[in-house]
Amino acid sequence: MANRYLDDFNVGDEFKSYGRTVTEADIVNFTCLAGLKVPIFINDDFARKYTSYGGRITPGLLTATLAAGMMEEILGPSTIAALELSNFKFTVPVKPGDTLRATVTVEDKKNLSDGERGVFSGRVRVFNQRKEQVLEFTEKLMMRRFPPKDMDY
Repeated sequence: MANRYLDDFNVGDEFKSYGRTVTEADIVNFTCLAGLKVPIFINDDFARKYTSYGGRITPGLLTATLAAGMMEEILGPSTIAALELSNFKFTVPVKPGDTLRATVTVEDKKNLSDGERGVFSGRVRVFNQRKEQVLEFTEKLMMRRFPPKDMDY
């Protein structure tokens, strides 16, 4: 994991994540945890017969959750809190077996008055193995500007 802090980022910087394949287990676990019962997520026979997807698809919020995990590698332990996640655009269905990669572009950063924290603003785009953009959203995160003096990890 990267140990980047807000002061390490510049507006316009772009970072790419590792790849992550969406598995059947991911979809089953997420739909169970979230209590989702929409047939296009849980019923392959229904999805094959009654949709143009050719089978089940991944819930959009699962795709966003996987993107958040991939962003952790880029942003590291300096993230304190998510302040805003917005403007979600799900553009291409994600299917079991698709491999996703996320890209985050730094759009803005502002220091807070305490001098130790700031707000990171970025645009996250997620692509499948065919380089199709499947998701885009914006984020504002509170981050540490630099490592705490007593940090030992």
